[in-house]
Amino acid sequence: MPGHTRLPGYVRGHAGVVDIVQPAHVLPDTNAHFKGENPQYVYSVRFDSHELWGTGAESFTLVVEMYESYLETVS
Repeated sequence: MPGHTRLPGYVRGHAGVVDIVQPAHVLPDTNAHFKGENPQYVYSVRFDSHELWGTGAESFTLVVEMYESYLETVS
């Protein structure tokens, strides 16, 4: 997503697993610029540390709350 976003840069382009789909919330990215509330579902996405930072990273999982428009389908 171009421009300012609340999606952390370190998860962009990495594969994760959706654990929970939460109710829709106002998308701050559009609402702050007076482009409408654009409510979207929020997803709790789990990432493996090795997916994000490589095989030398400490082993843990990270859960990031992501708006629907931040997600891409992995084939």
